[in-house]
Amino acid sequence: MTGEVMKEQAGYCKSRWADQCSHSIQTAEDVLNRKFLFDLPWDMEQTTEPVIFTDQIDWQYMPGGDPEFIYQFNRHRYWICMGQAYALTGNEAYAACFKEQLLSWISENPITESTKKTTWRTIEAGIRGENWCKAIEYFESSPHMGDEEKQAFIKGLLLHGEYLFNCRVPFSDKSNWGVLENHGLFCIGAFLSKKEWAIEESSRKKGALYIEEALKRLKRELAIQVMDDGVHWEQSPMYHNEVLRCILEVLRVAELYEIPVAEDIEKAARAMAMADLLWSKPDHTQPANGDSDRTDLRDVLTPAAWLLKDPLLRFGGYDCLDFESAWEMGMEAVIGYEQMTKETPQNELVSLEASGQAVLRSGWDQKADYLHFMCGSLGGGHGHFGKLHLDLSYEGEDVLIDTGRYTYVDGTLRRTLKSAKAHNVPMADDREYTECTGSWNVRNAAAYAGMRVVQKGQYTLFEGAHLGYMDAGVYVCRKVLSIGTKIQIIADSFYGFGEHVCSQHFHLNPAGQTTLTKEDQASGLGFSYQGIKTGAKAFVLMPGAEISMEQGPVSFHYNQLTECPWICIRKKMALPGTLITVIFNDNTADASLVPVTVPVTGEVLKDQDAQALRIRMGDHSYLAVFNHRETGADMEYIGADGHYGLGRVMICEENQPEPEMTVLSW
Repeated sequence: MTGEVMKEQAGYCKSRWADQCSHSIQTAEDVLNRKFLFDLPWDMEQTTEPVIFTDQIDWQYMPGGDPEFIYQFNRHRYWICMGQAYALTGNEAYAACFKEQLLSWISENPITESTKKTTWRTIEAGIRGENWCKAIEYFESSPHMGDEEKQAFIKGLLLHGEYLFNCRVPFSDKSNWGVLENHGLFCIGAFLSKKEWAIEESSRKKGALYIEEALKRLKRELAIQVMDDGVHWEQSPMYHNEVLRCILEVLRVAELYEIPVAEDIEKAARAMAMADLLWSKPDHTQPANGDSDRTDLRDVLTPAAWLLKDPLLRFGGYDCLDFESAWEMGMEAVIGYEQMTKETPQNELVSLEASGQAVLRSGWDQKADYLHFMCGSLGGGHGHFGKLHLDLSYEGEDVLIDTGRYTYVDGTLRRTLKSAKAHNVPMADDREYTECTGSWNVRNAAAYAGMRVVQKGQYTLFEGAHLGYMDAGVYVCRKVLSIGTKIQIIADSFYGFGEHVCSQHFHLNPAGQTTLTKEDQASGLGFSYQGIKTGAKAFVLMPGAEISMEQGPVSFHYNQLTECPWICIRKKMALPGTLITVIFNDNTADASLVPVTVPVTGEVLKDQDAQALRIRMGDHSYLAVFNHRETGADMEYIGADGHYGLGRVMICEENQPEPEMTVLSW
């Protein structure tokens, strides 16, 4: 990277991304003073307390018993910040610091059986492959990086390349580790074979070999790991995006050095980026499901849009090229990105069937309503026990949330945040349906039993089930009937025999105020949420149910912990039985149960068989009917208050001139 090029990029970043410039300079100053804090948006394991070395740096240092610090520390992402600060200020102290730390790390970290578990884990080696090649670009013209230092760098890079090239284990084929390892191998290969000052003939040949092998492995790994809907199989948006960001880096480097890449790799990147766009929340963040943080997806969608030349992805990105991409792709990309057309997505309902996810939204603006439903596989060790989980936002503000991850250190908190109870799900007998046996391991993982999504006019039905309680003879099925996007009817049916404690769990945004209402109050059993910009009101339509609220943990970023309201609605009842909660984005709305009748016989059905509810909001009145049995025989034609139909889930708007039942499930 020449001085003139860096000057142009620095000027752009100062004018468009002043805060990020300041952050890189502050990080560089900290590193200069041997102070390390990991607070970049995509640091996989962020920290909140800085670690300061008063003497020499200990590359094996592990504070608080969390080895994740060692891993994050030895990825050397902060060297890129130091390079950006050097480009922004011209301060040679940053180049001198980079040289000192690079040589220190190389001399103090040989590959041994011990260091393979700390500084030389293969995932860190792969990440360093990218970060080292990026960092050196900023410093290559500095007087502190003479021939001797550059040869030490090349020697270190070759050591990484050989280590990664010889790493072939089946685990890499199926894990995000494989992609992170081999994208690093590709970056190393491209640097060694293309960088003029780095070249010796032996290095060039090694580089070409690394490129060929890395691309072969990446093609295989992506074919194994990316589901048909573009979602990474580990069911964690955070690690989905770590994989995607690696593939985007491969595409960037390949374009830079004119290296041909298999179409399958680009196709996988496009599918993964599209999944990001489709599940992105109104505030542009990823859902915090599985081991994920609340991170802005525009950091990923912006470079994806430019590299893939996709107008839909351009819609999901920033208005101008992001800070990191400006450094990495240059002024041509800055200008080209701003000239790109962007296309607003047309689908406000999307179903990602392979991963078991669906999203309904009122629009694609930042004040939209948003409902995210999950009923798919567990995924790997990063997956949480969130089958049938809901994320809900009204007017762009979170209402129902996922409680996040916080830590990878095994213990009560790690297991609690992975548990079903920490998600917005139904449960039976106050029991976890999957046992957490360690930070990454489980016993008795429960299979999901299908998911379906149906939309007719203003009505959308999400339906899913899982087999987690079959050992107790209980089958759990959730139906979420949305009227527009402002009303959600959440009906959780428990099928089986005998008495069981059935419950629903909800976790509310701590930014607002959550209040419970009891059955003896005028508003009836339920809860209300008053947020910063919007509100929500919930009615529990199950006579005799109990509701309780406690403050429980929630983590929006790794190593950051706060509390939010954890609500539990529960009732001991004979099965089959159903708990129904209705959530409105309107404090004046109400809901009530209505007897279900069979017009042919005049019979009034029991709640175990069928339930109907009337919902009023503003000038609208709706009648929804849930048939909990099979449609047929004496259950074939049912309804309430003169509105009847054939179906298991039906709804009509009563105040229409000629109301008719819309059947969403036959």
